[in-house]
Amino acid sequence: MVEMDINSIEFFESEDGIGPAKATVHRSGKLGFSRAANKLIDFETNKFFKIGRKKPDGVDKADILYLIPVAEKDEFTFTVIKAGGYYSLKTKRLLNQLGIDYRNEEESVIFDIDEVRDKEKKYFKLTSRKGKQKAAQSE
Repeated sequence: MVEMDINSIEFFESEDGIGPAKATVHRSGKLGFSRAANKLIDFETNKFFKIGRKKPDGVDKADILYLIPVAEKDEFTFTVIKAGGYYSLKTKRLLNQLGIDYRNEEESVIFDIDEVRDKEKKYFKLTSRKGKQKAAQSE
C-alpha cells in the first residue's frame, strides 16, 4: 500500500449549488447572468463591459461574443445592472443587431461563458446555444 499525505492533493471546486457559468437572453432584451457567471466574472468589481465579436475574416462564428471588462464608460460600454442577487446587461439593441429574437417564447438563447487570458488581460468568451423555453421562466 502506498502512503500519501492528503495535504499534498489539490482539490477542485464543484459546480454543485451554483451550476455552470452562463448568460440567458431574457424576453425583456436583457442578458442575465447565472450565479456561477457572477463568480467567474466578478460583477462586484467589474461594472463596465464592452461586447464584441471577431471581424468577418476571423475564425469565430457570429454565435461567439466577447465580454471585455473596462475601467471607464464610453459609447461602446454596457453597464452592469444588479437586481437582488442577480446581474444583467441591457442588450436589446445589440440583440436586434445580431438578429437574435429575444421575444421568442418557444426557444431561448443561452451563452456558455469561458474565461480567456490574453497576456495580462482577462476577458470572457460567450458561445451561444439554443434551448427550449421552460414553461414558467422568471425574468
